[in-house]
Amino acid sequence: MSKLPIDVPREKLQQVRMDMFRKVQREKRTKKRIFSVAIVFMLCLSFLFSIRVSPTIASYVAKIPGFQQIVLAVVRDKGIKDVVDNGYYEEINTTQSKNGLSLTLQGVIADNTGLVLYYDADASFDMSELHLEEVHLFQGDEEIKGGGSFTSHQSHQTSISSSVDYSFSEPFAYASKDFKVVFRFYEKDKGNIEITIPFSLQNEIAKEKIVTANRTVDVGGQKFTITQIRRSPLKMAIDIELDEANTMQILALEDIAVEMENGERREGIKYGLSLGGDIRTGKFTIYLQSNYFHDSDSLKILIGAVQAVPKGEDFIEVDFGTKEVLTKPDYLDWDISVAQQSVSVVAKKWDDRRAHSFLNFAVKADGTTLEYKGSSFSDDDQYLFETENFEKYDGKAKLYMSYYFNPIGKDIELNIPLK
Repeated sequence: MSKLPIDVPREKLQQVRMDMFRKVQREKRTKKRIFSVAIVFMLCLSFLFSIRVSPTIASYVAKIPGFQQIVLAVVRDKGIKDVVDNGYYEEINTTQSKNGLSLTLQGVIADNTGLVLYYDADASFDMSELHLEEVHLFQGDEEIKGGGSFTSHQSHQTSISSSVDYSFSEPFAYASKDFKVVFRFYEKDKGNIEITIPFSLQNEIAKEKIVTANRTVDVGGQKFTITQIRRSPLKMAIDIELDEANTMQILALEDIAVEMENGERREGIKYGLSLGGDIRTGKFTIYLQSNYFHDSDSLKILIGAVQAVPKGEDFIEVDFGTKEVLTKPDYLDWDISVAQQSVSVVAKKWDDRRAHSFLNFAVKADGTTLEYKGSSFSDDDQYLFETENFEKYDGKAKLYMSYYFNPIGKDIELNIPLK
């Protein structure tokens, strides 16, 4: 049986046991309820002892309200595991109810780069048609701009355990630690249901650790520079600049990971913001799982592959009015078709990946941006199928490639001193 690399200290088990015991004592009302809480209590203890042993048990216990989302975060992100192990995760455990919907803000992780809210929701009615429409976060009386990312609806849901993720492009000032979050749900019979939960942060906000790297990488004459590495509890940020003299447009730095001195790896963020900025501007950021709580003299940056195509040959031109592909680079071996407000691509698989975004940035004939509306994907044993959707437009447009499999360099390693 495989083992998950998760270790829960015994002193934390004792604390959880005592906290749960006190909670049971406060909430007991009838023998039936005492029995129910006892079952949950035993399952929680089973989880704490066995999640590092059995993925099956971990998967089952993750379904218990109040544990599911943070457990999943810990399992898939080593940086979040560090946050919990080092006591930086803040438990809120505040519940508000309205129109038969009960919502509990379980906890929060906050630093200068972002803020993640973990919540559960349950209802006295059928939740299968319940959708989360909006989330508004306020610091004091001022709303935090930019909005958070969240899941609106899950198929066949009977309860909700999820999170809202705010990522800040600039370091966020915690001038006040008093917040409130407003959730607005919609259900076809109940209509709008708005629930507000106030909360206050107790932790001192961890300061970002910044290291100036200035390491230039030359891959077949194409250069890029890792300018700095910024580490916070939620994520590690690698800031990168492309050389303006490059003759090729770098489209992706794939499979980036960081290896620490003890050999442990921190990889890309799979469920959240993984890329910041626009690679075509020449400056962008790649986000990895955090190693904030691990201090060492150096780390090793690993880059699996650098994908690039010739500059000036990094786009196709289509006419949405006539539904034609007007031009495409000679090397481009995709089957491309144009429909009303969409472009479909069939690409031969190069590995076992199931999805890629190929053409998600478009410019109209007058130079303005054609609004992107999203993608749909599918695949079979040999091909990837993707459809990119855009706003209503009947003219010509250039669609710039966001990915093409053409590695100009592989298996790059860089040792970066941290002190």
